[in-house]
Amino acid sequence: MKLRNGIYAIAGICKNSGKTSLLNSLLAQIKHKQIGVLTTGRDGEGKDVLFGNPKPAVRILRDMLFTSTPDAVEKQRSAVEILSKLPYHAANNQLLLLKALRDIETEITGPASAADQITIAAMMRRMGADLVFIDGSLDRKSIVLNPKVTGVFIVVGSSYGSLDKIRAELSRLVTLSFLPPYMDKNLIAMQDNVSLYKQEIWVRTGHSTLLGHETEISDLLRKSGSDRIYLPGALTDSMLDVLRPALKNVQDFVVRHPLNLQISRENLDLLLTRNRLTCLYKFRIIAIAVNSWSVKGSHLDSKVLRDTVRSEFSPLPVIDIYE
Repeated sequence: MKLRNGIYAIAGICKNSGKTSLLNSLLAQIKHKQIGVLTTGRDGEGKDVLFGNPKPAVRILRDMLFTSTPDAVEKQRSAVEILSKLPYHAANNQLLLLKALRDIETEITGPASAADQITIAAMMRRMGADLVFIDGSLDRKSIVLNPKVTGVFIVVGSSYGSLDKIRAELSRLVTLSFLPPYMDKNLIAMQDNVSLYKQEIWVRTGHSTLLGHETEISDLLRKSGSDRIYLPGALTDSMLDVLRPALKNVQDFVVRHPLNLQISRENLDLLLTRNRLTCLYKFRIIAIAVNSWSVKGSHLDSKVLRDTVRSEFSPLPVIDIYE
């Protein structure tokens, strides 16, 4: 797989999905590129804190950039060079920007904030990194939602559940990745506010979220007669239930990012059918990685999992982390 230079997120649909294994595979395969690596929180620790199962260390190759703590420096000693003391902490530990002087297996640590992760990734890029990989997640505040992310690797593991459950979640995510962008510079300028389109301009409602203001915004939408609404944050099924009667005349339903749509597949299909559902920033899935091992012991047949996902979600590349 050829990757253009930029920032890439690796996001699992559940805990113990196999993100570190995919990261290690990518780092080992990419040649002739300067690489930076960071994570949300902590990655590469010897044992999972919640389940107690062994976890793989992150395999950082010579000359790669990464972030970690003084503890990692102490363990690696002459194998790493401290490039910078970062203005961030994780679990009360100082974060450092490091460079590997030889191939190592280590633990990496990063800031919880997506904005801080992007700042560090940009720093790595300025220092010569062609590609930066961020081990992230799919929650509503994750790095995946940041518009500066070039692409996302989705990692699905048997720890999530049955094959049918995995297929359903992948179908939802891939559907979200197909949402077209809403092209309007004026709306981008006010992207932090629930907004309605009135008299050929976007007008802020004064609320940064729909949460807690569902009835008020529903009334504003109904009274204004607006045919377009923009939401900067999450939309849940309960929020949609309140808003739904006011959506009768709405043609354009715009969200900041597709992952803000935290609604059932049934409600997603209804919005896609009744409204022009668009987004300010695309959800760019570039590949799916599958992991047949489950921390719960409910392992799936690796060939069945791999072949099913490859068949149903072509032409996206599908990587089996154990293949």
